[in-house]
Amino acid sequence: MNTMNPSEIPVLDLIPQRPPMQMIDRLIYADENSAQGTLVIKPSNLFIENNFLSESALIEFIAQTAAAFTGYNSILKNEAVREGYIGAVKNLVVSSLPQVGAEIRSEITVVNEIVGFTIITGKVFHDNSVIAECEMRILGKN
Repeated sequence: MNTMNPSEIPVLDLIPQRPPMQMIDRLIYADENSAQGTLVIKPSNLFIENNFLSESALIEFIAQTAAAFTGYNSILKNEAVREGYIGAVKNLVVSSLPQVGAEIRSEITVVNEIVGFTIITGKVFHDNSVIAECEMRILGKN
């Protein structure tokens, strides 16, 4: 399998989402079981409420990091990028919401893959502090 730096691949080549629903700017790291992404929060983001990014956007940021990770692996295998859907979010903890202008980083780890579902844990960091975390079940679509 070829390896390439995930940050050199345009993120829209890795995910099925398109603006204005795009919630990841770059996939900056990927290995066999984990990945990291970044997002700079723009004032035009659909999920801005009172100058802060909403909780639902943090969940979507984690999900799109997982999507970019899957897309990156698909590209390495010369396969088409697939769609996926959030099946469930468990144990969500949001300790703070980032403001417009902030750069946030996501980190996902694949815990298990069972019958078409991928189970991940995800975290969102701002200034090296965890501001959100959850477990997510993602249903892959062929």
